[in-house]
Amino acid sequence: MITEDTMPVEITDLAVGYRRLPAGKLANAVTWMEARAPQPGLARPLTMSRIMMPDCDSYREIFLQIGAPWLWDRVSEMSDAEISEHFADPRQHLYYGHDESGVHLGMVEFFVADSNEIEITYFGLFPSLTGRGFGKRLMAGALDIAWRLNPGRIWLHTSSFDHHSVIGFYSACGFVPFATGFEIVDDPRLKGTLPRDAAPQIPLIETEWSAFEPSENRWVAQS
Repeated sequence: MITEDTMPVEITDLAVGYRRLPAGKLANAVTWMEARAPQPGLARPLTMSRIMMPDCDSYREIFLQIGAPWLWDRVSEMSDAEISEHFADPRQHLYYGHDESGVHLGMVEFFVADSNEIEITYFGLFPSLTGRGFGKRLMAGALDIAWRLNPGRIWLHTSSFDHHSVIGFYSACGFVPFATGFEIVDDPRLKGTLPRDAAPQIPLIETEWSAFEPSENRWVAQS
């Protein structure tokens, strides 16, 4: 997670071509996007409730229900004390979105940086609710709150672990891409912070690639 408006150092010496990662590592293609003004007529906002100090067990359950399909594992690495310390910072905002009948549909976290910019760090619906128009309503609710804080811009970064439509979704919400890059991470399903069956759309590779040697009728490890 990139916070407090820190951006990775630009890599300028990348040669064109494919690169293979060691087993247990994942490459995440990232697009940074920003909005500098509200998007008119986005959607009817959900009711947003700010959670100042979440119950740690409840927060973990909600976070992982929403995020495990996209390999979110931050809370699995945080103790109760670390979660409490995180949200004791008034710059950290957590909101749960609800429909007209009070049903909890999703969550948004954002960080209000000292530079008068807001980063949306986590955003998501419960998996069973995607594709029903609630995403734009959740974003509309979050942006209504965020723009009232008068930031110079609101920004976020997408992930290739996310749903394939994510760039189009954020573009429709008024965000414009301004940088691309990549992140190399340890696969959370192998380090034990997420179940092995999480995010089946992302290949889980835990042993190094081997090639078949026809002359010796055997598989050989590649160094």
